[in-house]
Formats: sequence, structure tokens, C-alpha cells
Amino acid sequence: MSFFGNQTCPLWDYDDFTRCGRDKLELIPPVVIGASSLSILLIKSSISIAKRNKRIKLAEGESQPLLATQDAYGAISTEPQSQPSLKSRHFDIVRLPDTNVDGSPHGVIEEVYKDTFERLRVCIEYLLVIVQLGLAISLSFANAFHKEFQYAPYIPIVKAAFWFYAFIICSIRVANLKKVNIRLPNLWVHSTAIYFFNFFPTLLTFRSALVSRHLSDRARQYYIAEFVLSAILLLLNFTAKIGDKPSTLYLTGKITPSPENVSSILSFSTYSWLDKMVWQAYKNPLKKDDIWGLRDDDYALRILKTFEASKSTAAFTAKLFTHFKLLFAVQAFWAALDSILVFAPSLLLKRVLEHVEDPSSSPASLAWTFLILMPTFKMIESMASGCSLFVGRRVCLRMKAIIIGEVYAKALRRKITVSEVNEDSASDSEVKNDDDSKKEKETGGKKTAELGAIINLMAIDAFKVSEICGYLHFFVSAILMIAICITLLYNLLGWSALVGSIAVVALLPVNYRIAQWVSSLQKDMLAITDKRIQKLNETFQSIRIIKFFAWEDKFFESVMAIRHEELNYLKWRSLVWCLGSFVWFMTPTLITLISFYCYTIIDGNTLTAPIAFTSLSLFTLLRSPLDQLSDMTSFVVQSKVSLDRVSDFLDEVETSKYDQLGKEPGPNSPYIGFENATLSWNSQSENDFKLRDLDISFKAGKLNVIIGPTGAGKTSLLLGLLGEMELLHGDVYLPGVIPRDELVIDPQTGLTESVAYCSQSAWLLNETIRNNITFGAPFNQDRYSKVVDACGLTRDFEILSAGDATEVGEKGITLSGGQKQRVSLARALYSNSKHLLLDDCLSAVDSHTALWIYENCITGPLMESRTCILVSHNVALTVQNAAWIVVMDNGRVKSQGTPEDLLNTGDLGDDDLIKSSVMSSRDQSSTNLAALGDKNADLKAKAAVIESKLKALNENNNADDSKKTDGKLVEEETKADGVVNPEVYKTYAKILGGWPTWTLILLTFIGSQSIFMFQSWWLRNWSINSEIAGSLMKSLGVAYVGNVYDSTQFKSSPIIRTFTGATHLISASIDTANKYKEEHGTLYYIIIYAIIGVAYGFSASMRVVVSFLAGIRASNRIFKKVLTTILRAKLRFFDKTPQGRIMNRFSKDIESVDQELTPMAEGVFICFVQCVSSLILITFITPGFLIFAFIISFLYYLVGVFYLTLSRELQRFESITKSPIHQHFSESLNGVATIRAYGIESTFMKQNLNAIDNNNRPFFYLWVANRWLSLRVDAVGSLVMLFTGIFVLLSVGKIDAGLAGLSLTYAIAFSESALWIVRLYANVEMNMNSVERLKEYFEVEQEPPYEIPETEPPASWPAEGRISVKDVSLRYSPELPRVIKNVTFEVEPNHKVGIVGRTGAGKSTIITAFFRFLDAETGSIHIDGIDINSIGLRNLRQAITIIPQDPTLFSGTIRSNLDPFEQYTDEQIFEALRRVNLIGRDETPNTNSGENQNKFFNLDAPIAEGGGNLSQGERQLVCLGRSLLKNPKVILLDEATSSIDYKSDAMIQQTIRDEFSNSTILTIAHRLRTIIDYDKILVMDAGRVVEYDNPYVLIADKTSLFYSMCENSGELDSLIKLAKEAFIKKKNSQTKK
Repeated sequence: MSFFGNQTCPLWDYDDFTRCGRDKLELIPPVVIGASSLSILLIKSSISIAKRNKRIKLAEGESQPLLATQDAYGAISTEPQSQPSLKSRHFDIVRLPDTNVDGSPHGVIEEVYKDTFERLRVCIEYLLVIVQLGLAISLSFANAFHKEFQYAPYIPIVKAAFWFYAFIICSIRVANLKKVNIRLPNLWVHSTAIYFFNFFPTLLTFRSALVSRHLSDRARQYYIAEFVLSAILLLLNFTAKIGDKPSTLYLTGKITPSPENVSSILSFSTYSWLDKMVWQAYKNPLKKDDIWGLRDDDYALRILKTFEASKSTAAFTAKLFTHFKLLFAVQAFWAALDSILVFAPSLLLKRVLEHVEDPSSSPASLAWTFLILMPTFKMIESMASGCSLFVGRRVCLRMKAIIIGEVYAKALRRKITVSEVNEDSASDSEVKNDDDSKKEKETGGKKTAELGAIINLMAIDAFKVSEICGYLHFFVSAILMIAICITLLYNLLGWSALVGSIAVVALLPVNYRIAQWVSSLQKDMLAITDKRIQKLNETFQSIRIIKFFAWEDKFFESVMAIRHEELNYLKWRSLVWCLGSFVWFMTPTLITLISFYCYTIIDGNTLTAPIAFTSLSLFTLLRSPLDQLSDMTSFVVQSKVSLDRVSDFLDEVETSKYDQLGKEPGPNSPYIGFENATLSWNSQSENDFKLRDLDISFKAGKLNVIIGPTGAGKTSLLLGLLGEMELLHGDVYLPGVIPRDELVIDPQTGLTESVAYCSQSAWLLNETIRNNITFGAPFNQDRYSKVVDACGLTRDFEILSAGDATEVGEKGITLSGGQKQRVSLARALYSNSKHLLLDDCLSAVDSHTALWIYENCITGPLMESRTCILVSHNVALTVQNAAWIVVMDNGRVKSQGTPEDLLNTGDLGDDDLIKSSVMSSRDQSSTNLAALGDKNADLKAKAAVIESKLKALNENNNADDSKKTDGKLVEEETKADGVVNPEVYKTYAKILGGWPTWTLILLTFIGSQSIFMFQSWWLRNWSINSEIAGSLMKSLGVAYVGNVYDSTQFKSSPIIRTFTGATHLISASIDTANKYKEEHGTLYYIIIYAIIGVAYGFSASMRVVVSFLAGIRASNRIFKKVLTTILRAKLRFFDKTPQGRIMNRFSKDIESVDQELTPMAEGVFICFVQCVSSLILITFITPGFLIFAFIISFLYYLVGVFYLTLSRELQRFESITKSPIHQHFSESLNGVATIRAYGIESTFMKQNLNAIDNNNRPFFYLWVANRWLSLRVDAVGSLVMLFTGIFVLLSVGKIDAGLAGLSLTYAIAFSESALWIVRLYANVEMNMNSVERLKEYFEVEQEPPYEIPETEPPASWPAEGRISVKDVSLRYSPELPRVIKNVTFEVEPNHKVGIVGRTGAGKSTIITAFFRFLDAETGSIHIDGIDINSIGLRNLRQAITIIPQDPTLFSGTIRSNLDPFEQYTDEQIFEALRRVNLIGRDETPNTNSGENQNKFFNLDAPIAEGGGNLSQGERQLVCLGRSLLKNPKVILLDEATSSIDYKSDAMIQQTIRDEFSNSTILTIAHRLRTIIDYDKILVMDAGRVVEYDNPYVLIADKTSLFYSMCENSGELDSLIKLAKEAFIKKKNSQTKK
């Protein structure tokens, strides 16, 4: 008779399953498993067949003629969406090919097939399935089994059918071993699932076979054999690396591919697939290439393509979370499983202790089963928890890639804007650029006013958002755990438990309110952090000017002012967080009191110890999920702030470039130019600079020149043509806006219909010169050589030690201004673009080079058939061969036409040189004069004259000491190897504070732990004195109190209180309570427990607060020290260190030390104290445990050592691979107009994705290592549980339940604390890595002393301005060649000296020597008789003034830039503006609203960071004005007027002569006219002084080098005339004297 007929048959009897129970186990699982597998197989096969049939039909349809359908040709018109928009062709990540930047494949998917061993594994599996089938069939024929299954005769048939089904599946798999003969879904999955689910019922029947006394021998053997076979089958498939289908490896270059896809289930779930890397790291410190690659779907390009492919129009936040919904669901599943399993060991422990208390209450076999199940469930729970965290980390990695990738792509698409910041408000009102040389909105554009904030979006916000998503499953597990806890409590206490639970819910809003408070403080603090990073960014970008003017202290003060504001928020946030932790800590105590009060006083029940202890343990268990809920709520709210910042950024206005330039031209529209166009930088701003009513048609294939005074709008015109400005009305036409990789090369000319742009301020990549010139285009040696020659770079490559392999450094720091401009020009010329837009590319080169570039580059053979639109101030030179000239003035076209037309109307000015230039060009065209070859021969002959003269001069000099180098400037970021140096800990300990601080910290730690132990002792006391000695429950209660990991250490806390108050309070309360002991009974114990709980809450809060405030103080000391060191570092440090790297130290590393290090360190310390105290207690109860504790400790030590060697290196790599992301970001943002002009956005997006991948590799494996550790520590912890249990069960009768429980539960607490020691110590090491990186910057090479009181010169120094340079030699660093060689010259007081020479002659270097950026190797410099080496830098640098080549301005106002420290009146400032011609002598403010206003009339007009809203020329003039206000005695000008039109330059030179007649002036100039009337000319070459005399004396001597230079400039006659006039004038004035 079947047991289905008897619904009430018992399943369990005393210590084992009944026969009825075994029958159900034998029958139901096979039916359910088999039916489920078969159903899934049939459904999947049907779907697969349907898809295949559909594909076959489609393939048949393809054989029809292509134009069979009537509208086949016009498909585009019927489906316009098939043609992507112009913008999406540039920026759509989905369209990016799966290639590296160089075009090579990103990676190759390699299929991995079963090897011989894996095939053998399948054969063994097949044999075992046959044996299982035979065993199942034998059940029907062997009489011995009839008795076992007499009530369920179907079992043998069901079992046989089940294994026959498994046999068929396995047979098909064996048939498909070599090649696929039978097409079906993945059968290996079905086999493995069958073995897995079949294993558990066989395990239960196996136990029956071991313990049952009623089984026949044959049945017992059957159950054992069935279990062994099932276990082997499961093991075989769980250790198989490859299923039926081949696995895949994603190979990328030399990097070892991720073995994740070829790992077995067992290896994957235990993370042992990481063992190889762990072992490798243990043997030798890990190198970057040792870190494995990622899985192919974890690479940034694949992630972003998948994300973008959805084309969802939802908000970014919604789209982001929808994208990960499947992974979130998987995470939630594992979290739910984890939260249920976490209670299993506790419930099993209860049953074991019941047996210890009363062995007769349950059989020993059951107690042993429960004991074995404890560590088993612990390990399953650990795996479930690990899986949810592993999936979370994968989400985290992908989300980070999406956010950084999206922010970067958006930054490339954004409209160019400049945040203008008023002096007293940090308002980010995007007030727009105004002006001419709209200094390549590059350097000015997107610049750092926002750069700091955008870098924060990547460095901090992307990290915060992705980090929280790794832990979202905590919400699921916490809510489930709370529900289970409350259910168990209800079973114990009835409705009283619900009152307590309502209190939990009532406290949630309090926690949420505190979380919100923390969040708002976090938001405010992030804004201040942005401000600090922005200020630091600006400071380091302008470090040269800060050092020139000795402003380090002022900038230090302004940074520290922001830093103090940031720290105040940090302290407040800590205190509020501490309040939250106190509330959290008091919650269980509060709930306990409320529940017990209701249970005893209102309900009138007797509170027995078992109920009290079980309730207490469950209420204590509530802490963990409550903590997770409040913490996660707080973190989620903080992350929401970050996500909102990212969303806001992604919603910003994008460039309208592609809409403007993508329009179809009309019949009368210009090919290149403007049609009735008015353009604006920011139409919302009152300070906006507009280009008005433009109607220009540039001549295609010819040279077009744009001229006009400084600030007229010339650069804006070019950027407007590129589509970078806002088009208010009219049209802009410029062909070639399709992406560069889609361009088709014209076979005749070799050119493409595209644009190359050379910005006024050269934008270079931190790469070699060659890579900057080729800019990703294929390398062609012949073309490259011609370009280098045409741009006059041949000689520079000879001078540079590594030639074109020289790294240009960040922003081209290793090159001179002229070299930077020529490399940028060479890039445009080398490109195959048909249209070149060149913005003032001749300003920073000397006149001879300018002429060479004009003849060979701008009008040379390489420019044939190409349109060139050139902005220039050098009118005389550039108009010669111009086909069209546009004259700009204040945003309007003043006039335009051919050179002859404009010469006749007088719009070219009245310079004789211009007239002769236009006339000669006319003659040339009419008589077809000298060919370019002759001109070049002439130029080269003149150059050869110079060379021969130099050779003659150098013959007497020593052999050159130049040394060849590899050209590398930027050093690889260093990474310490091995253990964090103890020196780092020592340094941090010292910075943290002296003995008083450490004593206070130790006292608070020991004090709080003592109160904690006292709480345990009190519970023990209660249990002893309790009327009903529920030994089991007592110990359980104590255990749980000991077991809870105190996570208050992650909180920050309130103001320090002294211990004495708390101690008095506790003792007084205990005394009072003692009097009522007899009356109140159980309640008395509860009250004392509550008092101790409150005291512990206060002491723990105090512990946290002391360590946290000490940590903040230490962090600030580190910040101060690093900032001081960096500000005082030598300039060479800034040349060699990319700014992104320095900023990484000041953003992420400082954040780690600020916010993470102290809580982690405090956690390690408290866990250590807990471990030691647990050990003492357990050893006191069961001394035998001590030996075992040492073994366990050793195992922990082994796991910890292996983990730390790997995680330490991975953390370091994770840190240093962040810098390139920041660096590439900054670089791209500064050059966004150039990148868009060239149409190479896809290349830069790929570089960004590549940098993300390089960072994600160490990041991902760091967290896999974390899982690896966690599982192994849990495994050792399970051993503690198992062996302590064995020890207890073997001692039944010799040990009471209370002591047994105490020993067991403290052993569990010990393992928990030990895990946290390893894990938190690893975190401390990771954060100490930040301290280590910051400490590196403690030892940066410093400049000479800032102040030397003993040698301080008088306040009036220098009074005369006499300069004496004697035998000075300089080199940049000991291993590099000398750049200045034995230079000697004297400058009389008030003399003006011009310094000339070719590029690389050492002109700028000798100027910087006056500021001691380089200290002389030999010789000395004296100013007014004082050796500048003998005085402090501050005295020296404040006494002399430089106006450098690159003008540097700060975000603020015109006033704050001219007078940063408020030393001058408005009248003095306006006078300075007039002197430099920013305001005309008789000019008045313009009231006509239809015209651009002169912003310099308003001293509070904002200036964007770097002066982004001024033209290059205006910036130079503001810098000049700033220097004029100082009225210094010694002035050095380094190309200070190179970007200013000639007319303004002449006026300024006159101003300098008039206003500074009593100052000594040294001027470097490429425009020889500027210095021809000076007192002396210093001619330099290759670091030596070649000639030094009066200009007229030199120019009169035809053998002089200076004469040859003047001749080469093409202005020889006028220069001789000017020099002669000046010479006679001086002689006359001397005669009069």
C-alpha cells in the first residue's frame, strides 16, 4: 500500500527518519528533479528550433535581387533613423570599434576545449551514471529490497526512470565530446543540477543508514552506495573546468586572461581560482603586468556599449539602475539566503546546549548531527554572503566605468563655457567668455574653474555611487533578519515583543533624520572640497607665477582657509554620526527594557532566565541589521547627492557645433565663412562678448588672413567658424565636420575634407614630440621630415637631447613657447586636412623663423590646394601672399578684401613695411619673381652665415658637454613594494600626537572594553542568582553579548567627557539598586543591565570621539606639511610630475586619511582588545582551549599573510592607476576645441576607457582577494566552532551547560573578532598606503631658504639696479647637460638690455636664473653688489619683477588679478590699465548696448580661471599691468608682448621707456623692433654669450651675428634707421649732460 494513501504517516521517530520518511525522500525528489529538468529541456529546445527555422527563412529571403523592392534604393528616406546624426557619429560610444587606440584588436576570444583529463572526467561520470542506473534497476529484482519498499512499490520504477533519464543526457554529452552531433541546450547544466539536488535526499538516507537500528544490511549498503555515488558525481561536475560547450578566454596582449570562465563551480564559489595570483604575490611583489585581465564583459568599452545600446530616454539615475536590475536581483537572492542561514548556527547551538544540560532530552547521535551542521551552515552562509558581495563588486566595477565614461564623453560634448567667479562669491554663474583671442577656449574654456569639480565627479562621486551599489543587498538581508528576529521574539514574549519591535520602527525616523543631517553636511563638505581642489589645481597650474612673485605664503593661507572650513564640516559630520551611533547602540537596550516592562509589569508574567536570555540574545542580534539599515540609509542618501551631481552634469548644455555646421548650404552661401551671423559666448551674460553681423566668404584653397587689434575678436572668429560659439542668428559654413575615421582620402591630393586647428596657446599632449605631431595619423617618414623642416624644427631636434623622442611634459613644459607653437603648427600641417585654421602661430617665434615658416609652411608646397585661415599680428609678413584679408574690430568686421584693396582704403595701417610688402607681392605675382627654392636658398644662405659665425666663435670654447638622454621627463609613478614600511606607521603615530594623546586613546579603549566585560559578568551573576537556573539560556545570552561585533567604531562621536562622572553615576545607581534587590527581583537585574548599557554607550562614544578628533588633527598636519613641501619644491619637480598625480595626492589620498584611516584603525584596535579579552575568559573556563587557540591563531596568521601580500600590492596599483584617468581628463578638457576640430573624439574616448580598464583590473582583483580572505577566515572560524563543540560533547557530564555555552559562544566571538582584525588591518594598510604616498611628498627636493634673517638686504634694495653676471653655468639636473655655459655680462643702472638668440639659445633660462629657479653650478649673479645666492628667496623675488611668456591669471576679478593683496587705489589701477593700453588714454565707457563693452572699466568684472574669458593678448597686458603697479627697480620681460598687435606693442614699449626710465630692464624679444633702441643687445646661442654691445654698433658691423639676424628678419633697413636714431639721441643727451 502506498504511503500516499496515509496522509498522517510520521516522518521522524526519536533520532531518525521513519520508513515512511525514507520512502518520501526516495520518491518525491527524483520525480520533481526529473520532471523539472525535462520540462525546461523541452521548452528551451522548442524555442531554439523556432529561432533556427526563422533564420533559415530569412536566409532564403536574402537570395532575392537587391533592388527587387520598389523603394530599396530610397531606404534612407523611408527610414531616416538608420542614418545616425552627425553628433552621434562623433560621440556615440556604441559606434566605437572594438579596437585599441592604435587600431589593433582590443582582444581576441579564444575557445578552450576539454583536454584529455576533462574528457576522462566525463567518461568516469558516464560509468558512474551506468552504475547508478544498474543499482536502481536492481531494486526491482533483488528480494532483499522488497521489504524496504513494501509500502512504496513505485520507488524502484521511479528511481530507474530517473537514472535512465540521467543516462540519456550523459550519453548525448559523450556523443558530443569530439564534435556536436546532437544539437540541444547545455546538457552539462542539467546533469550537474540533477546530481546537486539528488545529493541532499541521499545524504539524509545515508545518515539513516549510519544510525538506524531497523534497517536490513542490504538496504543499509544500498543507501551508503547511493550516497557515495551521488557525492562522487557531484564532486566530478563541481570540479569540472569546462562544460559541454567550450569555455572562452579573452586575450588582450601580454596580460594573462582572467581564468574566471575556465574555473570549476567549486573553484569559483571558494575563490580558489585566485590562488595562483595569491601565491605569485607571496613569492615576489606583484608587477603591473602580473595582474590578470578582466572578463570580456567587464571591459569599459563593452560595458558602455551595452549601457548605451538600450537608448533609453529615462533619467540617468533610472537608466543606470534599470541596466543592473538582473544583477541586483541575483544579489538580492543571495542576500535573502544569507539572512535566513545566519540564524542556523544559533538555533543549532541552542539544541547542542540542551543536550549538554540534559543528555536524556535528546539522543547523542542527534547532538553530533547538530554539531556537524553548525560549521556546515556557517560555510554555506559564508558562501551565500560572499556571492552577494562578489556580484555587488561586479556591479560596482561596471557602474564606475559607466559613470566615468559618460562624464568624459559628456565633457567632450559640452558647450565651451567659462565659470566666472566674483572675488567674494564662489557662484558658478557661467558668465561667458568675452573676447578676441578667446584664448583657445581650450585653455580658457572648460578650464579648471570646473575642472576641479569635474575631476571630483570621477575621483569621488563615481567612487561613492559605485561603492554603495556593491552593498545594496544589505537592505534585503537586514529587513529579512529583522522580520525573522521579531517572529522568534513573538514566540517567546507574545505581544510584548511587538511593543519592542514598534520601538525599533519608531527609532528608524530618528536614524533617518540623523542620516539626512549627515548627508546635508556631506553635501556642504563636498562643495568645500571641490573649492579646495579647485584652488589647489589653480595654484599648481600657476606655480611658476606664484614663485616669480614669492606668493607661496599667500596661497598657502588661502588654501588653508578653505581647508579649515572643510575640517569644520568634517568634525560636525563626525559628531552627528556619533550621535547616530549612540542611538543605534542604545536601541537594543531600550527595546529590551520596554519589552520586559510590558511582559512583567503590565502582562504580569514571571521573567525567567531562559526567556530573559533568549530575548536578550535576539534583541542583541537585532543590532546588526539595524546598524546596516541606518548606515546604508546614510550612505545611500550621500550617494544620491553624488548621483545628482553626476546627473546634473550630464544634463548640461551641449555644443551646437554639429547643428551649426551640418546645415546644407544655399546657392549663394559661402563655401567657408559666415552668412549674416551673430555669435555669442553666453547670451545670458551681461559681460558677454559677441561677434556681430558677420558676412565673410573665405577663399578656399588660398591663404586668408585675419588681423585686428588685441581683443578685437580674432580668436573668437576662428572658434565661431569651428562652431564653438552660440549662433544667435545667421549661418556658419565650414566643410569637414565628419569624424576623422570616416574620412575618404582624395586620391589626387592625398587630402581629406576635414579641419586642422592650431590654437593660440599651443595645446600639447604629455607625449613625445613625434606623437604630438602625428596625432594618431599613420607615420610617413618623408612627409614627416618635410613638415619638421617647414616648421623650422630641424635644428630644435638637434638641440634636444632625445630629438623628437623628447617628452614634452605636461602642457609642453619642456619646450620653449616658440617650440610649443611650432609643434602645434606641425601637427596641423602633418594632418591630411584640407582646411587649416591657425591662430597666431607666429607670435612666439623670432623674425627669422617666422619668415621661414611663412615661406615654407603657410605658403609653402605642403599648403598647396589647402585653405589656410591665419590670425596674425605680423601684418607686414602675412599679407604678402594673402588672397583675402579680414580686419576685425570689437567683434565686427571693420573691412575685408584683397591686400591691394585694403592698402588703398588705409585699413592695413600706415606702416611702410606693410606697404612695401604688399607692393613686392604684387611685383612677384606679375613678374613671377624668385621661386620658393631660390627664396629658401637665400634664407638658408643667411642662416649658414649665422652658423659659420657661431662656429668661428665656438672654436675657442671647450667641447660641448651635452649628454644624450632618452627624452623621458615624466617619471613613472613610484610604488613601494612589500609591507608598508614601519617608518610610515611611526611617522603617522608621531603626527597623531605625543604621550598625552596616546594615553587618552588607550584609556578610552580599555575603559569601554572593561565596561563591556562587566556587562557580561553581570549577566552571568544574574544567571547564577536566578531562581530558575536556566543554565543553557544564561550562557547563550552571555555568548550573544560577547559575539556581537561592535560596529560603533565606524561612527564618529560627541565631545569628550571624563570617566569620573560616568563611574560615580554607575556606582551610585548600583548602590541604590541593591537596596531594592529583594523587592524587585528580576527587574533589579534588568535595571542594572540598562545602566551598564548606557555607560558602555557613553564610553564607546568617547572612545570613538577621541580617536576621530585625533585623526582629523593628524590629517590636517599631514595636509599642511605636504602643501608646504610642494609649494616650496623646486620647479623641476613640477616639470617631472604630472599635475594629475599631485592632485590625486590632494584629493583621494587626503580623503582616505581624513575619513577612512582613523575609523579603520580604531576598528582593528577594538577587535584586538576583544580577541585578547575573549581569549583570557575562555582560557579561564577551559584551559585546554589555549593550545587550540594558538593553532587557530597560526591558521589565521597564514591566511592573513597571504591575503595582505596580494591586497597590499593591488591597492597600490589601484591607487597609481587612478592618476592617468585624472591626467587624461584634465588634458582633454583643456583641449576640447582642438579635439573636436580634428574630429578625433573616438580616439580620446578610447584612451579614457583604456585608463578606466587599467584601474579596474587591480580594483576588481582586490575585492576578489577580499572574498578569498573572508571565506577562508570563515572556514577557520567554522573549525573553531566544530572543535570547541567536539570538546564540549566529549565532556558531557563533566562540565555544566552554563560553562559549556560560555566557552562555545566566546570561541565563536573570538573567530569573528579575528576575522575583523585581518580584514580591518588590510583596510588600515590600504589607507596607510595613502599616508605612504603623502609621506613621499614630505621629502621632495626643496628650494633654497625662503628667508635668511642674517643676510636680509635693506628694504630699499635694489636702489640702483646694477646687474653683474660672472661666469654663470647652469644645468637642470646633475645628469643633464649644461644649458648656460660660462655667461658673463654687466648691466649699468637704469639700462635697457635686449636679449636675442635662436630658439633654445638659453634666453629664458638666464632670466629664470635671476629668480634662482636654478642655482649656478659656477659663477655668481650680483644685483647692486649683493650676491643673490646669499639672500632669502622672498627678498630676492619680491625685489625684482618678471612678465613671463605665458600669462597667468587667477579666477576672480580684474581688481584681484591686478592687485591680489589690496595694496593700491582704484586710481593707480586704472592708470596701470591705461599704461598698457587696455583702456585708451581718452576712452570712456561705451553706452551703446549694441556693441561689446570694454570690461576693463569695471574693476569688479569677473575673470575666469586662467583668464579664460580674455584673449591671449589681453592676458599678457593684464600681467604687464600687474607688474607695472609694483614699480620695480629691475624688470625682466620674457616675450611679454608676443600676442599683442604691433601698434599696441609700440605704445607699450613707449610706456616702458617713459615710465621705467629709472629701472633696469632685461627683455627677451623675437620682434627686433621692440629692442632696437635699447642701450645694449645681448646675443646668445647654445647657452653662451656671443655678442654684447649697443644695437647700432652691432648692426653697423656686417660681420656681427646681430647684423645677420636683422638681415634675416626682412626689416634690415628700418632696423638700421631706428638703431641709428636711438644711438644719436643717446649721444646727444650724454653730450648735454
